[in-house]
Amino acid sequence: MTYLLSKKDLEVRFGLSDTTVYRTLQACGLLTSKKTYTPEEIQDRFVPARRLFDAGHTTKQVQEYFCLKEATYDYQETNRRAIQNNH
Repeated sequence: MTYLLSKKDLEVRFGLSDTTVYRTLQACGLLTSKKTYTPEEIQDRFVPARRLFDAGHTTKQVQEYFCLKEATYDYQETNRRAIQNNH
């Protein structure tokens, strides 16, 4: 069974205020309207976003990081599908 995490869980686990959790979720592209998040969402997006913030990056820089990462993933996935369809 997958244990879902609420915003309150994230506040406690990471020692953050509610506004900092909200800002981090927004910056890493997770919907702030969701009630809970999967461990994968937290590990793949929230944790890297926190590391970037902790290293002194701005909200805009964190957002740009996830946009670039997303674009790279989409490009690789599109190429993989194209190769599979040609064989």
